[in-house]
Amino acid sequence: MHDLLAIAEAAAAEAAAALKAHRSQWAVIEAEHGREVKIDADKRAEALILAALEKASPFPVISEEAGWVRAAARGERFAWAVDPLDGSVNYLRDYPHCAVSIALLDKGEPVLGVVDCFVMDERFTGLVGEGAWLNGRPIRVSTIADPAGGILQTGVPSRASADSMALFEARLKSWRKVRMIGSAATALAYVAAGRAEAYRESGSMIWDVAGGCALVKAAGGEFRISGEALDRPLEVAAGNSYVALPE
Repeated sequence: MHDLLAIAEAAAAEAAAALKAHRSQWAVIEAEHGREVKIDADKRAEALILAALEKASPFPVISEEAGWVRAAARGERFAWAVDPLDGSVNYLRDYPHCAVSIALLDKGEPVLGVVDCFVMDERFTGLVGEGAWLNGRPIRVSTIADPAGGILQTGVPSRASADSMALFEARLKSWRKVRMIGSAATALAYVAAGRAEAYRESGSMIWDVAGGCALVKAAGGEFRISGEALDRPLEVAAGNSYVALPE
């Protein structure tokens, strides 16, 4: 697992360096779908990561832009989950919260994560059962147990309904502070580092959250991912194991 973490970290670092170096050329909108945008940087960073993972490991990959690359066979244990640029609009607008996220899934469960917040020069890494680190230094979740004294990381439900918006409003009222920074991977990394107590979002995809969820569990927290399939929208909650996971 340490060798696999090194592979993921190297791939993330290469993509992150390229995203920083070429921002002026790569921050170009290619397509818009409602509130979502696709920019040149997404595909360019993804190509670097996929090439690195294919060279270094035999596992299939599920990625934001390409979907399944060598789809997982029935019973296959491991697969990579890749978000080459989580927070594309943030990157486009020079808002600092964006990240490269790479995770390893073991039968669908995130067990290894790298979230490279390259604008902030912060690289979070973690192995479930081993620990989590920020730029090589150990990190742990917070010990705050009361939501009234804690911070919730969240986002407006991407597929909003009356029910989902009612739950969203209830969460806003339960926590001392609520943060919506536009990058699920970064938000989860902040939970792992003890900067916030919990994360909750509806409609996330596995590549958005797998790296961050692995970090949270590796740092002493917990997560819950539910949905029909890995390539379908998911309900995701994570926390420091002291507060109850947000509904």
